[in-house]
Parts: sequence; structure tokens; C-alpha cells
Amino acid sequence: MSKIFKYQMNYPVFFDTKNSLNLFSLEENFKFISQLYLKKNLPKVLMFTGNKGSGKSTLINHFLYSIFDIDNYDKKTFSISKNSNILKQFQNNMFSNIIYINGADYKSVKIEDIRNLKKQILQSTISKKDRFIIFDDIELFNQNSLNALLKIIEEPSQKNYFFLINNKGKPLIETIKSRALEVKIILSEKQRLEIINKLVNLHKLDLILDPKSSQLSPGNFVKFNFICREYDILPTNNFEENLSLLLDLYKKKKDILIINLLFHLTDQYLKYIKGKNLLKNDKIFEIKNYILDNLNNFVLYNMNQNSLINAINEKLVHE
Repeated sequence: MSKIFKYQMNYPVFFDTKNSLNLFSLEENFKFISQLYLKKNLPKVLMFTGNKGSGKSTLINHFLYSIFDIDNYDKKTFSISKNSNILKQFQNNMFSNIIYINGADYKSVKIEDIRNLKKQILQSTISKKDRFIIFDDIELFNQNSLNALLKIIEEPSQKNYFFLINNKGKPLIETIKSRALEVKIILSEKQRLEIINKLVNLHKLDLILDPKSSQLSPGNFVKFNFICREYDILPTNNFEENLSLLLDLYKKKKDILIINLLFHLTDQYLKYIKGKNLLKNDKIFEIKNYILDNLNNFVLYNMNQNSLINAINEKLVHE
């Protein structure tokens, strides 16, 4: 029987990177960008690339806090005071020197959207300091959106800087890449575990997932761990049980993070099968693609949930 969820998903405030008061393990990247800016050598377009949840947005936010609120930013501990007025304005999208644009809003773009964006960028700021326009999740932009983005960054004003965040979802058009300085965020295994441990201790998290075996980025780890804890999704559960629980949850919440968690649990389940030598590698690869394709179709085409579960169960049984 499917579990009935009686309350809405309510993510902790620290899920929003704007609320991250501390920067962990990316200090060298912070120093690199800061030095370029202080020496007036920072390119007008920077592209931050790396896995989702690796700290790109947090790095950018801390760099901006250090510029706009020098008195409340500690460059020794890489932390911003929770009493910072700039922090509060940024959290509420009320600081005109920082414009934040999410790629999820630009999967399909209209000419009017671009006009409004250009108008917003050309507006004067309250302070005379530089303005930073952050394009997050640009891998979600469609081709028209990317072409429009190219036109915008080709004619930046003297005080505008563009920060592009790319989660490696798909390659971008070369003309955008050629105009940007790429800042690669690649965490070593030591850094990954160090950040996860600091987040776990800082926010007093109850662990459901294993940080070492998960191979998840720090951001994805804490988010997936939260969903698992809140909705009794245990790695030790039968795979089909977790599949049913999470599909129920997605139907109610329509949160793509739930599907991403399903991708992860599918990967972990198939690694378990591989470790037990229950199936050959080519069969495991075939099953993985079958499950992922069906989950994608479930999201894109609103497939019947029971039909999806039955199809996946049948595939697993017959293999």
C-alpha cells in the first residue's frame, strides 16, 4: 500500500545558498576571483562549471558579500555575519546590484522576456558599485535563450559583470564559452567528505545516507538525506518500495529533486547487483537505461504511475 503523506515538503532554510553563512573548502577559488577583481582584471563574463551541489553558487555569493559588505565579511574564516543588511537584502532579492536569474525560468523564452531582462540590466543601481548578473542553471536554457544570453553579454556596460553557472548538463554554444573565463569547481574526495561533515555538524543532521558510499556532491547529499529522513526512504528498503514511495511523493510535490534522488537510488541498487555478480555488466547497463528512460518519460509525459512501476518491476524480475 502506498504511503499517504500528510504534510507539505518544507525544506530547511540552509538549502538556499543565499543563506549559507560559511564557505567550505573553496577558499582558493575565492582568493583567485577576489584578487582578479581587486586588481581590476576580472573578466566581464565568468563561467562556473562543476557538478550540481559542489558549491558554485555559495562561492559566488560569498565573493559578492565580501565586495558589498566589507565590514561584515570575515576573510579569515570566509563567513558573513547573519546581521549583514546586504545579506538580508540579497536573500529577499531586494539588492539592485545583484540580479539573480534561474535557468528553469528560461527553458522557453519570449522576446518580451529578453526585453524586460535588458531593461532591468540597464537600470541604474542604488549604489555606484558594480552590478553582477548571475545566470544559474544555464544548462536548462533552450537554444533561443542561449542566443539571447549571448546578445546580452556581448554588449555589457562598464559596470556589469556576468556570472554563468553551468552544472555540466549539456555543452553550451562555443560563442558563449569563448567569451567567458571558466572557473572549474572540482572537489577531491577529501574535500567532498570534509564539506559534507561540516554541513552535517553545522546543521545537526541525522544521517540516513552514507557519505562515503554515495559519491554525491555535498549539496545533493544534504538534500537527498533530508528527503530520505522526512519520508522514511531508507537505502535498506526494497528498491521497488522506495520507487513507489518516491513516485507518490513526486506526484504530490512535483519537485524534480525527488526524481534525481530516484536516479541516485537506482544507481546504488544496480551497483549492489553488480557487486553480488547477479547480472553481467551489459545487462546492468541495459536495466539502468531502461529505468532512467522510463523515469524521464514519467516526468515529461505524465505517465501513469502504476504502469511505470509494473513495467520496471517486470524488467527487474525477468532479468
